[in-house]
Amino acid sequence: MGNKKAAKVIWGLALGVALAGCGPSPSQTVAIVNGEKITQAQWDTILRSNALMTGQTPNFDPRWQKPQLSTYANQLAIIQYSQHHHWLTPQAATTQASATIAQAVRAHFGNRAALFAVLHRYQIGPGDLMSYVKSQMWLMAAFHHVTQKVPAPSATAVQAFYAHHLSEFQTPKEVLAREIVLPSSSQAASVMYQWTHGAHFAALAQKYSIDRANRMAGGTMGWVWVKGDVTSPSQVFLAEHSPGHSGIVHTRLGYAIIEVQAVQGGTPLPLSTAFNGAKEQLWQASRSNVFDQWSAPIIRRAHVTLL
Repeated sequence: MGNKKAAKVIWGLALGVALAGCGPSPSQTVAIVNGEKITQAQWDTILRSNALMTGQTPNFDPRWQKPQLSTYANQLAIIQYSQHHHWLTPQAATTQASATIAQAVRAHFGNRAALFAVLHRYQIGPGDLMSYVKSQMWLMAAFHHVTQKVPAPSATAVQAFYAHHLSEFQTPKEVLAREIVLPSSSQAASVMYQWTHGAHFAALAQKYSIDRANRMAGGTMGWVWVKGDVTSPSQVFLAEHSPGHSGIVHTRLGYAIIEVQAVQGGTPLPLSTAFNGAKEQLWQASRSNVFDQWSAPIIRRAHVTLL
């Protein structure tokens, strides 16, 4: 999330992976926004709460503290402004926060997950989580107040947006594949040679693969869902190759011989099916742009100190 796009994605503070280590004193002030102090303990709670709401891991890497604090300081300036103008009642904020928390727990931890178990996992209390999420409801209240009159995009604009973003409006792509994971590139090349010269793939996987689950399954990966924003080497390979293609890919586990066996999905949705989604995406972008322009002077005028 950018500095001011607070209301577009309100849960935007948890970046990367948590790192252990000794930090500053919990009572130390790390930021001041219009006279409101944020201590290290409060900041820790904010990161944990934000991570819980996104189902991610809180990031305590000191290298990210200033960028994350800056983002939150901008949010807090808008939250304070929203509260001053009474764009939400405390009761409504509590009601909305309760519903939002319940929805986040279901989405990220499953319908059977108990809130107290999730709170224990993230080492935060129910009051701390509620306080943080309530503040985000004030942020969303500002967003809705400012953007409520932004007109919906025209059908022509939606059609043009769809045409220029076809890759975003496709059926889920799944790839049927199999792999053999080896510890070195030379071993991978040797096993690849055996396979291409008549050896059975499943037998080679059961004999050589260092991935236990993969080995016992004879190398099968089953149907793998390939996302549009893939980053892992194996996912990139699956995304870029058609059935019958194979190769050696360097992954975090070692060197994987991967074969693409079949592909399904990944075809563009017709405009009639994608229209509502494209309209909402374009409308949201327009609202976010309006909110950015409105919030910029408020953020510039805010008295922010990052310590």
